[in-house]
Amino acid sequence: MIGLRTSLLSILSICFLLTGCVLYNGKEEKGESFVRLKLDIEVSNLPSSPKTKGYEDPESDNERMNTLRIIVVRESGIVEHNTYLNFTKPNLSLKNKEYKVVGGEKKKIWLIANEGNEKVTYNFSNLKPGTEFPESEVNDALITMTENNDEITGIIPMTACHEVDMPLEDYKTELFIIRAATKFTYIITNNTSNPLSFSRLKISKGARKEYLFPRITSLSSWGDYTDGGTTVTVPDGMLIENYEVPMVGNNEYYEFQKDCSISVAAGSEVKIDPFFLLEGKYTDGNSGGKNYSTALTINGLEYSDFLPDLSQLPRNTHAVVRATFNAVSVEVTVEVLPYGEVILKAGFGQ
Repeated sequence: MIGLRTSLLSILSICFLLTGCVLYNGKEEKGESFVRLKLDIEVSNLPSSPKTKGYEDPESDNERMNTLRIIVVRESGIVEHNTYLNFTKPNLSLKNKEYKVVGGEKKKIWLIANEGNEKVTYNFSNLKPGTEFPESEVNDALITMTENNDEITGIIPMTACHEVDMPLEDYKTELFIIRAATKFTYIITNNTSNPLSFSRLKISKGARKEYLFPRITSLSSWGDYTDGGTTVTVPDGMLIENYEVPMVGNNEYYEFQKDCSISVAAGSEVKIDPFFLLEGKYTDGNSGGKNYSTALTINGLEYSDFLPDLSQLPRNTHAVVRATFNAVSVEVTVEVLPYGEVILKAGFGQ
């Protein structure tokens, strides 16, 4: 589960109503009341469970917002604003972005960061103010992997859609945006007296397709939780209990393969550069909960086993695979961060 935050802060500013006319579906409508909408937007690092020891910072600018598009859609389904921001410095947040909007109606605010990634093929610049927003078409937009060594490279796409109940007065709210990818990092520790040659890694059940925007199917209340003995209250918080993926069961899943050429000296540790794959939810009823496996090729030999208790790989999470090679055994653990600290042990035949 991924923990997401919905409208964490709503601040009412001094009421200052503007009246006049607005372009509505290409026509000028009189008598509409204008108000100011202020947005704070943050890249979410929230976990699927708040009971975690902490969150990690992005390792590179590719994991931050390099660009951001904000599309404000009226209750009628008409695009009110479509703004594209190109940051001079990659950011994790945007503060006090202000819009003049019609008040007294629900808005949908669509957020797309780093749309310049080659995996994002939908052209959002074509959605002009005053035209109808193609919600079904956007909801069905996909990110697709074609080859077994395909991965998301460069800037990481991020998306979110929020519904805001806009009052007849100025309004401010905080929104989140989440990375449309699952991050993997492999750390190899050599506790033997000889060097190790690491040449290939594999991950089973890689997803070929992913919805560009997250599809949440069930939520539960967040409530209070304890962190280091301190009770923390998260207002309006939600836990994502389930989400949709474009394929069902084991259809269109594949074995991801990444070739390497890395030497790990005796008594040392090597961290493989992170890579990014699509979120997935492999559901094989005969797997007994063993849905995913990984394999490492070391000194020409392949070590592989299932990763127990890893039932799904949601977006905006980081799977850290730690493989420790001892003189007579191989120990592997997997930490799934930042949505909760879960240690998964693979025996690799031990």
